[in-house]
Amino acid sequence: MNKNAPLSVVSMRISWARLLKRVFDINIVHCPYCGAALKIIAILLKKAATTNIPDHLGLSSRTPPRTPVPILDPFEPI
Repeated sequence: MNKNAPLSVVSMRISWARLLKRVFDINIVHCPYCGAALKIIAILLKKAATTNIPDHLGLSSRTPPRTPVPILDPFEPI
């Protein structure tokens, strides 16, 4: 962090963990089952890795299908 940077620049930096918690209510810092601290052990950058690893573990590597968006009648009361 730059000590000479304006206060607004320094205070705007938020960690990814805090952003995920704030937006999606996902806590990636602690285990949801036991509460132990979590640690990043790998970052997958290649598409092959993002499909090979789940397939090897017997998990689906495909994203779930999108559900259709319901079409609402604009004149129907909610």
